[in-house]
Amino acid sequence: MKRNLVLLMLLLGTLLAACGGNDADTREPSIALEECRLTGGVMARCGVLTVAENPDAPDGRTIALDIAVLPATGSSNVVQADPLFLLAGGPGQSATEVYPLAVYLFEEVNRTRDIVLIDQRGTGEESGFTCDNLTDESLPDDLPDAAAVALLDECRAALAERADLTQYTTDRFIADLEAARLALDYDTINLYGASYGSRAALAYMRRHPDVIRSAVLDAVAGPELVLYRDMPRDGQRALDLLFERCAADAACHAAFPDVRAEYDDLLARLATPQAITVAHPLTNEPLEFQMTRDRLGQYVFNVLYSAEFQSLLPLLIHHAHETGDFAPLIIQALSVGSGAGLYTGLLYAVACSEDAPLIDPAAETQTDTSFGSFAANFQAICAGWPRAEVAGDLRQPLQSDIPTLLLSGGSDPVTPPTYAEAAAATLPNSRHLVVPGYGHGVLAVGCMPRVVAQFIRDGHADDLDTACLDELQPPPFFVTFAGPEP
Repeated sequence: MKRNLVLLMLLLGTLLAACGGNDADTREPSIALEECRLTGGVMARCGVLTVAENPDAPDGRTIALDIAVLPATGSSNVVQADPLFLLAGGPGQSATEVYPLAVYLFEEVNRTRDIVLIDQRGTGEESGFTCDNLTDESLPDDLPDAAAVALLDECRAALAERADLTQYTTDRFIADLEAARLALDYDTINLYGASYGSRAALAYMRRHPDVIRSAVLDAVAGPELVLYRDMPRDGQRALDLLFERCAADAACHAAFPDVRAEYDDLLARLATPQAITVAHPLTNEPLEFQMTRDRLGQYVFNVLYSAEFQSLLPLLIHHAHETGDFAPLIIQALSVGSGAGLYTGLLYAVACSEDAPLIDPAAETQTDTSFGSFAANFQAICAGWPRAEVAGDLRQPLQSDIPTLLLSGGSDPVTPPTYAEAAAATLPNSRHLVVPGYGHGVLAVGCMPRVVAQFIRDGHADDLDTACLDELQPPPFFVTFAGPEP
């Protein structure tokens, strides 16, 4: 669960100007905000919201949550009072650390609305659940399963000395978001949530429907999605689509006519593990491990996250098949999550309570995909983590009239369009857009920022202009390491 609004015109500008503007500049936040510089030099106004770790013990331990507000940049007569809250993914990403790198996608929205970043409890510089024993040289994905489990067990024990790990669920996150909204004195808000952020957005919509004007859900993690359990099935779907697209593409098919069979042959060869040494993409230090069938599947799965990386995959598979050299594939796969900024401890604090209990080990191990089991290692890790009480309706479909725009990559290996389709069935004021050939998260694809911006501007999808999306094509396949066919 590892990586992604934009022409905003004023819907009621003339009316509001005639009434002397809006109340966007009359807010009275109860927390102090001071000018600050975020990642990438992005200027904002930052503050800290202090909340009780356990709301049932208000006099107990507290958590300091970082908040950043990017004030609307337009003139006062166009600025709207309802901001856009950006919910980060993971679980385990910090909104104040991740979203500044994507601020260009929200430039037009920011002209008329504040952009608000609120760190999820368990992330951020002060209270983040960092696993100090997991260095760049000891990433758990690159270790034997037993070693990964042992390292994460050490991390859990260290975190438990300073935090109650049962207080970091999605429902607690939603309570923090609502506390931040009140502290910042916003009456209504708009939401954008990607991946796990869409799970959080759906929960917020359920808990506080009256304060949400509109919502955009990208790479929709619907209530039926269970992390790690469903990844082999959904990843196989994405891989099959990729092989089909290669077969239908003249250049790819000419270069790699047997790529599906070559992949199957690689899996068969790796029934006997092979010793591999590659340079780690983050440190350039030698990384030694046993290449196995499951590990190959894991690396291929990682590459499927991105359409740009998918365009390389037939070449990477063919190269490994013909030369026995897995290094290009491994390096590409390890690079996928290198900038994710994930607080690993929070990932497991949330997922071990909300996802692991829903996995039937016997059923999961019967997977007939080329990826094997992703859940076995996950469950071994979660065996030592405490189980928090989870909201009973977290896994129920959301029935809501909130205007909602759902976005899917047609070849997403983690959150394929089926999850958004299911969510849309109980959201009557929703619209679902699918971008064929793209992976996990599509906000940055082509004209999508403009489409999303119009939706937020209008507050509904009734007249949404999506014609520009018809022109989008996935990146061309690389037929050599020099690039696509000229």
